[in-house]
Amino acid sequence: MTFNAGRGRGIAKLAFRVLGRLARGRENDRAANSIRVAHAHARARVAHALAPALLVLASTGCTQFENAMASIPVFSFLRDAPFFDPYESPRPAPPNSVPFSSPAGDVPGPIFSGPLVTDVALTAFGATVQNPLAANDTAALSRGKVMYDRHCMVCHGPQASGGGPIVGPGKFPPLVPNLMLPQTVNRSDGYLYGVIAAGRGLMPAYGPRMNHLERWATVNYLRQLQRGGAPAAPTAAPVQPAAR
Repeated sequence: MTFNAGRGRGIAKLAFRVLGRLARGRENDRAANSIRVAHAHARARVAHALAPALLVLASTGCTQFENAMASIPVFSFLRDAPFFDPYESPRPAPPNSVPFSSPAGDVPGPIFSGPLVTDVALTAFGATVQNPLAANDTAALSRGKVMYDRHCMVCHGPQASGGGPIVGPGKFPPLVPNLMLPQTVNRSDGYLYGVIAAGRGLMPAYGPRMNHLERWATVNYLRQLQRGGAPAAPTAAPVQPAAR
């Protein structure tokens, strides 16, 4: 067997080129990791610096502040997530179809227009609607607890005080309004229904995730939490809502 010197040099050069590319790839990976770590540290420093001010502002449940936060692109994805919503119907109704009933129950039409919900709009809407469920309706409270635990508890916590498992330092969002404060307690049932249906600030709309009566049941369950778990006083039978 004879040794070809030219072929040997060619193989050696190829091997050195492959090894060089591997080495450069490792260096690029290390540089990219260093940049990602630096960005993460910078975001953490900004969050820690802003946390006291955000805590004071968010604890007041200020709709204007929440809307200002939602107008920042890096925060606004909670309302307009850039991916398919699993709760949405994948296909719209055919053209010229006539609705006669809805599997989601008695669903009102659009409550608000525009990308952000204002406090004025929520207050005005709350004055035009009435809770059709009795405050001491045990079946509605049970359903409201299911809805609250499924959609609300992760942020607002099991007692509605803002201590949900996804909220806190190093998490997003870093804090949420405390629903046990007098400002929220004194809101009308219709105002709270509107927040659930259309969202507010960073909070996305949960209207597509609950039907009409489930939203009212969630309001009643929140009211029970605000009373410290005490049952509501007996009330007269409510008037059933007219079909819309």
